[in-house]
Amino acid sequence: MDWSNVTYDELLTSLREVDWSQPPRPVSEFFSRFSIPKTQQKLQQRFKCNVYYYRSNYALIVLVSFVIAFIRRPTALLSILAFGFGSLCLNDTFATMLSDRMLRFIRKLHPPLAQRIRATSGGHNGYGAPPGKRSVKICGVQRVAVVAAFLSIGLLLLYYSAAHLTILWATLTGNAVVLVHTVLKTPNLKTRLSSAREEFRAVWRGYQQPSYDAHDYNL
Repeated sequence: MDWSNVTYDELLTSLREVDWSQPPRPVSEFFSRFSIPKTQQKLQQRFKCNVYYYRSNYALIVLVSFVIAFIRRPTALLSILAFGFGSLCLNDTFATMLSDRMLRFIRKLHPPLAQRIRATSGGHNGYGAPPGKRSVKICGVQRVAVVAAFLSIGLLLLYYSAAHLTILWATLTGNAVVLVHTVLKTPNLKTRLSSAREEFRAVWRGYQQPSYDAHDYNL
């Protein structure tokens, strides 16, 4: 896959729609083969490829940096978890999976309530849809409202913990490690093959767009 033809907007859209449930890449692969890119074009290609392929590893690095920084401040740690959960809800796959699992759980406790939620949820218009037309609901509630609620909770907990400098340090440290790795990590053959498979799946998912728009809530 030629990452020079992929724009940053397309990369963000792919990260928003791709499945984040895959485990992080092995440590032996993650810390092998480093080199300095010779041209700016090679640097950009490497950055896009590594961000997409090692996304789970990078998310884990950022999470660990926050856990270490806030290990003695549980309130601040809860604020980071609220921020993280709200950010995960921006991913179409995660939001859809979360909604389906919550509906299954509600159905076990109160079937009539689950039926009413399904009736108001409608279908998901998330996978492959343009950003302006993307509409995903979590248990009948617009995703933007769920994300806003968790981000607000995170801000309140952060304000209460008074850990602004700590969160700044953790953010800079985690992202600095990620940035260095994305620039210096040389993509191997396995990385390129995985990217090609993901590209094929994205195209195939586009062909199946009508089935996603008519998402079935019959659990």
